[in-house]
Amino acid sequence: MRNKLAIQRRDRPWPDLFVTVLCGPFAMPTADELRNAVAELAQRYPHSRLTWGFDPTKRYWLTDRPPESVVVERDWDDSTDIGSRLDAIALDDEIAAPLTYIRYPAHLGLKISHSVGDGRVFQTIVAAVLQTALTGVVVPWSANRAGRFPLGAAALRTFGRRPALIRAAINDRHRHDDPPSIPAPPQSWSPSRRTVHRSLTKTRADEITAWGNEFAPGASRFALQVTLVLRALKKVGMEISSDVRVVVDLRRYLGWRYIDGNFINSAAMNIGVEMDPMQISSTIRATNRSARPLMAQMAAQTQAAIFGGVDTGVPTAVDPRALPRVTFSSLGLSPEIDSLPFLPDSPVVYGGSVPAEGPSGLTFLFMETSKVMSIDAIFHDNVIDADLVDRALHLVTSDPRSLLSDHP
Repeated sequence: MRNKLAIQRRDRPWPDLFVTVLCGPFAMPTADELRNAVAELAQRYPHSRLTWGFDPTKRYWLTDRPPESVVVERDWDDSTDIGSRLDAIALDDEIAAPLTYIRYPAHLGLKISHSVGDGRVFQTIVAAVLQTALTGVVVPWSANRAGRFPLGAAALRTFGRRPALIRAAINDRHRHDDPPSIPAPPQSWSPSRRTVHRSLTKTRADEITAWGNEFAPGASRFALQVTLVLRALKKVGMEISSDVRVVVDLRRYLGWRYIDGNFINSAAMNIGVEMDPMQISSTIRATNRSARPLMAQMAAQTQAAIFGGVDTGVPTAVDPRALPRVTFSSLGLSPEIDSLPFLPDSPVVYGGSVPAEGPSGLTFLFMETSKVMSIDAIFHDNVIDADLVDRALHLVTSDPRSLLSDHP
């Protein structure tokens, strides 16, 4: 492989936006064992991006980063909550971009630029390195190289086979009907990333599924999760924008072919707290079937090509009257993560933090193993009330069945 590769257009907007992950507890391999695993995987699968770095312009990959720099060690303090630790990883400039593992005494952390990949990719990156380090056997790398034009391939497979979907995608419009507000001068602003992490045991998570089977047959697990959060926000008095978004994995339009890189889109959907889980589930399915998320991503890529790229600069001002804009993202149950050898007699930690979508963004990320369901809320606490978010997640995790039964 050449030492220098151009960063593809789909990955260019994301170099300075970081996902962070915590996973454990494990009987942790040593730092050298983790570094050896990185080196062996990178040699066997050179497209894995494990030892890639950015050139100074962040428009090219440099593919020969030494594995020694990919793993660092940090102490673990039980008094630090998981959300704060996820934020500390993201804000630690000593943890090198675009990808670094953090070895704790019994946990594994990861800081990864969104240019390396999305949630589907970071699950592979966490599991493959840890399994290889623990077993000494290089495990298979499940992500395939996407090629230069995965979006074009998805469009051809979707709209080429079913041209009627073009009209369906256009007609599936998002209704944005926030009440008019009195204009206010923008206020100066700088990021203040905050992650609130909560989890449910398998027993408590199973209560959600049982309620859905009884009272919302046909509703997806994700729709039940979305319903819980929307009702909790309503109950604690947080008014949110009607511009509710769902992160869609565009691999569905490739027939779920597992490709590397960042291949997601945040699609606005017509869902709200007044809807029951079956309505929310039906709406999400209909939007995905219409292929509007794919068409929206194609339009964004076309605009970027015409105008020379996407402006990814950090905003310096915020509208003080803007309502929080909620985004939902789910990684579901990952067989790769679930197969990791978590220590049996300790609470499972599995959490992540992603960039919030702008100053008023409030993102809820759902992550699961067979033992725990995690919910992470990510936002800027100098814009959004952290206490309200914390109270809402407490409602979700303390008695989800009652919250689902209490229709607003």
